[in-house]
Amino acid sequence: MKSIDFVTERLKRDGFDNVHTEDVPNLPHWIRGDDKVTMIEPRNLELNILAVSGTDPTNITGEVIVAHTFEELSNLNATGKIVLLIPEWKGYFKTVQFRRGGDTIEKAGGIGLMVKSIGPFSIGSPHTGSGASKAVIPTVCLTIEEAELIERLIKRGKKVVVNMNLKSKNMGKITSRNIIFDITGSEKPDEVVLLSGHIDSWDVGQGAMDDGGGMAAVWQAMLTIKRLAAENPSFKPKRTIRGVYWTAEEQGLFGAKHYFEEHKNGSETFFFVSETDQGAFRPRTLKSKFNFMGNKHEQKRIQQIATLLTENDIPISVNPSNLQGDVQFWADDGVPSINYVSEQGEDYYFYFHHTTGDYMTIFKNDDLQYTSAVFAALGHVLANVEAW
Repeated sequence: MKSIDFVTERLKRDGFDNVHTEDVPNLPHWIRGDDKVTMIEPRNLELNILAVSGTDPTNITGEVIVAHTFEELSNLNATGKIVLLIPEWKGYFKTVQFRRGGDTIEKAGGIGLMVKSIGPFSIGSPHTGSGASKAVIPTVCLTIEEAELIERLIKRGKKVVVNMNLKSKNMGKITSRNIIFDITGSEKPDEVVLLSGHIDSWDVGQGAMDDGGGMAAVWQAMLTIKRLAAENPSFKPKRTIRGVYWTAEEQGLFGAKHYFEEHKNGSETFFFVSETDQGAFRPRTLKSKFNFMGNKHEQKRIQQIATLLTENDIPISVNPSNLQGDVQFWADDGVPSINYVSEQGEDYYFYFHHTTGDYMTIFKNDDLQYTSAVFAALGHVLANVEAW
């Protein structure tokens, strides 16, 4: 809550219009405890783990079995066992289902779930995340290295037994807040061009990459437009450019969903929506992209902006995609949308995603400047075009 108050005050200090917060009620509240998972057979080893949110206190001991897919698990006897899932990395959105597989393991008779961290690379770093709220059994992520160690032991015929002693717990529901700030449109103030990121992060690391960088890029983009308009009134946007920092994204897009429901029948219309939440890295090749959702006519306009950026040494391609993150609710409602992903957002981003390594040192000096330039161009052009 202190970070929300701090950011809100700084946005007011920068002179944005309509700076305020809006409550988002009934959010899950989970507290990480002193969680330990220890291999006790065939030797003693305290494993490097992070509990998955939604996991409650438990103290269980069981033999470990390994599966790589849910189909493989269906052919194993999981009753009374702790299941270790070791999925092949096929990109985050295809692999993350295994972190959320506790209910499947529970139905198969398993008493606990360990998941190889959802990422392509590790230096002894477990990755946390959401996913245990639908299951009664405890769920943790462990490092890629230790997951593969356990698999090798079992392949050699060793019986592996672990103790899961977890102290994390679910608390009562709480209320958090979205942050909203505007540059009011000069001619069409009720038509909104939305630029967004999320302000919440996991409790490990700083959340600098996920999604502090996205927040900073949106902030700087809008500040640039605002300052240019102050110097030259003709630069003032015709439509309102709105920045929103969503809360409770990590738990399930709750902040964005609540805002959409509260505003969908209001007097404003959303002309365009966007988010950056896969690394605010500088676009260096055409593998950087606007993941776009909308019709072909709208896509042509986005392509024009991408071409303009590319001609100015900011290479961007346009990729049709129905994965829109927090702005999915508007996209599904017919509002054209983009989710910005640089080439480093596909794999490199997930080296640090949801780990203790999520610090500012991930970014190079010009990453945030270039990403803010991308969003400044998007915001300015789309706030001033006559129509799609």
